[in-house]
This record gives sequence, C-alpha cells and structure tokens, in this order.
Amino acid sequence: MPVARSTTDTVLELVGADGGPPVVLLTGHAGSGRSTVLAQVGAALHAEGRAVIAARLSRDGVTTGMHDGSGAPLARGGGPVPVPLGPVAGAHRDPGVARRAAAATAAWMTGRDAVVLLDDVQWMDLDTLAVLDALAHRLAGSTVRYVCAVALPFPAHLAEAGSAALARLREQSLLASVRVPALDAGQAAQVVQEVLGAVPSTELLTWVRDHSRGLAAVVAAAAATLLHGGGVRLVYGYAYLLPGADQDPPPETAAALQERIRRLGSRMWSTAQLAAALEPAGAALPELLATAAGTDQQDALDGLSELRAAGILHVGGDRRWRFVVPLLGAALRTTLGPYRRSELAALLVGAAWDGRVTPDRFGLADQVVLAGRLLPADRAYAELVSAGTHARPDHVRREQRWWQAATEAAPTASDRLRARHEFTRAAEQSGDIVTTIDSIRGLLEDGTTPRITRHALYLRLVLCLHSAEETEELDAIASGSAPSLWKADDGIRAVCQVLARAVRGRWADACATLRTTRELWMGEPTTHAVGELTGWSADLLAGRASPESAVAVVQNEADPIGVRYRATWAISTLVEMGDVPAARRVARRAGFAEYELLPRHRAVFALLEGRPEAPELARRAIAHPGALSFEISAAAFHQQFAGLMVMRGQLTGAREMAAAARAEVTVLTHVLDVVDAAGDAVLGDLDAAAARADRALTRAREEDLLVGTDLLLVLLLETDLVRGDDETARRRSRELDTVAETLGTPRAVLHATFGRALVHRDTATAEETLHIARQTGQAFDGAQLGRRLARLGLLGEEDLLGVYDFYDRIDAPLARYWTRAAMEASGVPVPGRAITKAENERLLGQLLTEGLTNRQIAHILDSTEKSVEGRLGRLFARTGYRSRIELAAALLDRTFEH
Repeated sequence: MPVARSTTDTVLELVGADGGPPVVLLTGHAGSGRSTVLAQVGAALHAEGRAVIAARLSRDGVTTGMHDGSGAPLARGGGPVPVPLGPVAGAHRDPGVARRAAAATAAWMTGRDAVVLLDDVQWMDLDTLAVLDALAHRLAGSTVRYVCAVALPFPAHLAEAGSAALARLREQSLLASVRVPALDAGQAAQVVQEVLGAVPSTELLTWVRDHSRGLAAVVAAAAATLLHGGGVRLVYGYAYLLPGADQDPPPETAAALQERIRRLGSRMWSTAQLAAALEPAGAALPELLATAAGTDQQDALDGLSELRAAGILHVGGDRRWRFVVPLLGAALRTTLGPYRRSELAALLVGAAWDGRVTPDRFGLADQVVLAGRLLPADRAYAELVSAGTHARPDHVRREQRWWQAATEAAPTASDRLRARHEFTRAAEQSGDIVTTIDSIRGLLEDGTTPRITRHALYLRLVLCLHSAEETEELDAIASGSAPSLWKADDGIRAVCQVLARAVRGRWADACATLRTTRELWMGEPTTHAVGELTGWSADLLAGRASPESAVAVVQNEADPIGVRYRATWAISTLVEMGDVPAARRVARRAGFAEYELLPRHRAVFALLEGRPEAPELARRAIAHPGALSFEISAAAFHQQFAGLMVMRGQLTGAREMAAAARAEVTVLTHVLDVVDAAGDAVLGDLDAAAARADRALTRAREEDLLVGTDLLLVLLLETDLVRGDDETARRRSRELDTVAETLGTPRAVLHATFGRALVHRDTATAEETLHIARQTGQAFDGAQLGRRLARLGLLGEEDLLGVYDFYDRIDAPLARYWTRAAMEASGVPVPGRAITKAENERLLGQLLTEGLTNRQIAHILDSTEKSVEGRLGRLFARTGYRSRIELAAALLDRTFEH
C-alpha cells in the first residue's frame, strides 16, 4: 500500500540513524495502516540481520504474539525471552520501581542490538507508561530502538498522563513521532485502481474517499463494496460511479475498525450497532439510543462518549453525532437483523414526525422504506410520494425503492396505480430491465390503467423487450401474433409492429408497415407522435427529406414536454446523419443546455468539433447510457468512437466496441461495418475490407438507407486507388456526388469533395475539403480526411500542421505517427523531436497490447519487421521490461514510464 511504504521508509531511517531517538512513536487512526507499517519495518530489519522482537499489547496490557519480525516465533536459545514491555506494579507511583524494571529490560536488549516493535500500545496502563519513560532514558546512546504503534485518539486513561510523558521525551530528543496519514487522492486512486482493475473517475474516487476518510484499511473495502454492489461500470480501462451507488456494504467491511470496537466489549459493540442504525438522528441520537437500548439517556450518552474517545464517533459543531468513517457505520447497520432495523427505522421516522429529528425528505423516505408496515400506511405513502416527486437524477435507485414501497402503502386504488406507474418509470431509468418488463405487464393487465397510459406502456414494452434481447416475443409482435398485444387497439398494434420490426433489423419492412397503417395510428396522440417522427426519420435517412426540416419538426409542437421529446428524436437522427450544425440548431430551438443533451449526443458533438474532452464524454456515455431506449444515433456514436480508438492504436478495443454495439444496434448496422472494414484495411487486408464494405453497402440499399453509405464509398474508393483501379475509384466518386446531392448533409458533401480530390490528385479540391470541414464544424472528419489527403502530398504545410495539432488535442498517437510520415515526405519540419520519441515508444507499446505480430505492426507503421524488432529491443532495454506481456501489463495499468 503506497502510504505504508513511504511511512515505512521514514521509520527505517529513524531506526537506523546514529544517535537517533530510542523510541519512535507511530501514530494514526484505526485502519490507517499502522500494523502494516510495523510488519514492513520488521520484515526489512529481519532481512538485514537485525534482532527483532515484535509483539502487540492486548486490551488488558498483556504482551502477546511475540515473533522475530518475519512472523516466526522467537528463538529462545538457553532461556526464556523476556517480555520487552509490560506492566510493573507500582511503577507509576514510584520512579525507582520504573527505573529498576527499565534497567532489567535494557540489559537484555542492549546485548542483542535489538529493535522492538510494539503494536496497539494505546492499551498500556500507567505503570507500563512509566517503565517506557524510564526505558527511553536508559537506552539513550545505545543502538536499541523501540517502535510503538498507537491508535488515535488516546484512551481516556492515557490522554493526559500519556500526552505529558510523550511531550517530555520529545523535548529531550528521546522520542520521535511519525504519523501514518490518510491516503491522499493519488494514493487512494492507486489502491482503487488495483481493486477495480481500472482507472477510477473523479466521482468514484470522491465517493470512496468520503466513505473511507482515506483510511488505508477501508479504501479497498469501499471500492470493493461498489464493485460487488453494482455501483461501478468499467469502460475500456476506466471505472465510473453509477447514479445512486449508495448501498449497504457486506457486514465484514472495515473489519479492522470493527475489531477495535469489539475490543471495547459487548456493550460498546451493541451501542455502536444501534448508533449506526440511528445515525440520521444527529443531535437527538442519545435520546433515541436510550429508547432503543432500554436504558436512560445518560447511560446512552456515556456509551457514545466512549466510542467518541476511541475515535469511532465524532460530534460536529451542530451537535450531530456521526461515524468518523461512514463506511463503518454502513457496515455496522448490516450486522443487525431485518426486523431490528425496521424497528429502529420506525423509531427514527416517529421522531421526525414529532419534530425531534429533522432529516431531509430523501433520508426520511429511506427510513420509511426500512420501517415498512410498522408505520401508518397513509402517512408513509405521503412521505414516499414527496421524495419521489422531488427526486434528482442521482436518486434513481433510491427512487425505485421509494415508489415500490409506495405501491404497498397506497391508501386508495388510484394512489396505488400512480405509484406503480412511477415505479415502472424509475425501474426503466435505473436500467432494471426485468423489473420494468414485469411492472409494465402488470399495469397492462390492470383494467383501471387509463387508455392513453396503456398506449405509452405498450411502446415502452417493445423497447424494453429489445433491451432484454427477448427476440422471440419481439418477432411475435412484429408478425402481429403476440399475446402481449391482445388488448391493444389497431393503432397501437400497428406502431408496436413498426417498432418491433425496426429493432429486429427490418427497417425497410418497418417503414412499409408504417405507411400502410397510417390511417390506424393517426387518430391517437401517442401513436400519432411516434408514427410521425419515425416516418420523418425514415425519410431523412433515405434522403427523401432535408436536414433543414428538423427545425420544423420541433416547431410543430406547442407543448414544452412534446418539444423536448421531438427535439431529442430529431437530434438523434441528425447525429446519425453526421450533421452537427443542424443538430445544434434543433437543440437551441428546444432550449437545451449542453448538459441536458443525451450523453451520447454530447460526446459525438465534442468529438466532431475536436474538443479534447470527447474521449471522456464517450466513456461516460457508455457507463451512463440513460433510460432503456431504441436510440437511432447509437450506430453513429459507436462508429465515431471506434474510429477514435483506431487513431489511438487501440485496434482490438475498436473491434470490441463494434461487436458490443451489435447487441444494441439493429438499425443502420452497415455503419458499424465501417469499423471492421477500416480495421481490415489498417492491417493490410484490403480484400477483406472491400468485401465487408460491399456487403454493407448492399444491405443499406436493401433497407432503403442512404445515410452512412458515404462512409463505405470513401473506404472503397481508397481501396480501389491502392489497388490501382482508377476507373472504379472515379465511379465511386460519382456515386459520392449523388449521395451528397441527395442527403444534403455537411458530412456527405465533405466526403464527396474528398473523393474528387483523391481521384483527380487535385490540391485545390483538397484545400476545399478542409475548408468545408472548418465551415461546418466537422473538425474530426476534416482531420481524418486531411491526414489521408496528406499521404498523397495534397496538403500544404499549414494544413498539415493543423491536422497534426488536432490529433495531439484528442490524444491519437497512431494518427500522429501517420501524419508525421506525411510531413516528412512533404518536407514539412516535425516540431518537438523529444516528444515525438516518447510518443513513438508509447505507440509501439500500445500496439503490443493489441496482440499484433511484428509483421502486422510493421504494416501499420509502414516499416519492416526487422525495424520493428530493433525498436522493440531498444524499448525493452530502456524500460527494463523483459517481455511483451510485462510491457503490455505496464501499459494497461498505466505504470509505463516514457
């Protein structure tokens, strides 16, 4: 553990210093890692051949567990091993007794050049303290050292006398103190990364530090609690905290701190358990604790004070009692039985209702859930509805529990129906697919569910079945034979069929059904809105509608909620089209702030506009995709960021992203094929790339989808040129012109211009390509195309440097490498040679983690196998790594040094 090692070095320096103090006091709160430091000091000294006596003091002051620093029992030789420190009756009152005891101990120690390591010295009594005081004077000038680990705060019996004695020793240079600090942010991040196997996000690390207070013994447990409780999502080597991640840890969490409480006795253990459950009472904790324990308030206050003196609890300026380490309190709560927890929660709620406790509405709702049927149903329902109505996005898991409890406490049938509906919504938003489907089915079977609500529920059921991969039922809905729709009217049945066919990848079939059933779905508000928007998207994706019509789609809705719904749909379609300017216009028309956009949309905007936060936004969008849905821009999102991964040299990750996306994306799958075809091309398999792109192009045309075909045509055009088939490349260029004219999007126009520049080797058209990218805010696409134009020498120095700087902003070392090669071929000086060398090493190491052969790496780097072997040899020699596996592991856990 990082803090233990740095503190260990400090202690070893003091122990090994000539003329150093005979006593080193190692302090820190329970769980800070004092015992770990002592163990490391003992092991190091034992390895050096020093005589080591390690032991700990029990609660009654008896020395136990003596060993030689390596864990082995002490060798007794010709006689017993004296206790290195222990109680001597009368030493506190009579200094002579203390000196004689110290002399006897010192005589045995000094002959062995010994180092004594004592843990839990806070349990020593005043007599033992007096002997230690005398022993420090006796050992002055010798090579014997005592290292005493003390848990803070000092116990009450030692607080005054112990502090005074230690102060005197410190003034006389007979004692040095070393504090074992809490882990700082960097150290905590290292521990969390080891537990999770991924780099923690800022929010995740904050959660861990807040709940562990940075104590070394608890940081790992806090991270493990999140991991095993489903509070973390891992995304390509990074870990993100999920909304509503607060949950009860396993009972054994913070074991070292729990053991400290157990040593205080069974009464203190029981007091700590009750205090944990009643912690929300704050300043009223002593009163409620007395009630729960069946004792008087003074007795309860005495118990709390003892826990405070032991460093378990603290009292703030607001007189609220809290656990010093929040995760400890959470773990202690789980050691209570379910009914006892319900009783205590009911006690808390009652105190809140009569004004003795003032929790916030959300904390009160949590207690109402725990108390369950021990509370009056009507009042409990009111509290739960209040919390659910005012819930924030980060309450999503808690909100689901509130509404579930509200369904059980609802006083009337209409109240229960409302709670069930809200519970379904909350379950969907939290990503609980199975529960959402079951809840929707229950509401549809309930004859009291209003007709308009039923329409929305049928549509949500189809999308949830898609998320749950219930393909058999989806196919039955698509064919119209599903029992799921037996109570649906003709309009909702038609729209559900359209959705089912779409999510099963039958886009052309879905659009045809939408047209032939128009008279059925036009008459109801819900089906009309979905049918109209689906038809508009189909026309836009096929090139039958202009992107400019998106603003009209939003303007045709007067209801503010409807405006936002339509706007989100329109933005999704425009993101799939690669039309950032039009999507931005729709967002402004709907009044969306940047943070209100869907996570995927924010990420795509950031990447296409060339903002450096794009990769982080993308990972967050994967970690927090939002409510379950059929999101038409999913294909573009995954294709764009898989492309970025390729530019970073993460070829395997790009393919994995595309493969994972296929489980979600069933429409516009030809866009995902761009990723795999580009990967084939990067590795030099042009035949596979062309065949894959041709199949994808055919499938798109069969599904009446024009969007995305520009991506495939550009890839095929470049393949044709590499093969020397200029005639076919010119035909592809003409096809690109037709696509651009039909779609009218900036991306299609950009690709058509790029195609003409390539086939005609025209520098003016190449410059026009980058001009269009700048004018339309397509920085990422502009850099991608600019880099490829540069390989043919079609860019000037200024444009080349612009592309090079762009790839630096988004941290794309493989693209930077390719751009440098084009710069060198064009005679453009490459800035920052020292940085370039480090970047090349990093890139080479990254390619190793992809499991590529030297031949494949040579092809990617446009080099030779012999050159790659030489560069790898020099990299291994400089870094000290002995194999590809070691170097790859260093890169994956980010310990690689350039």
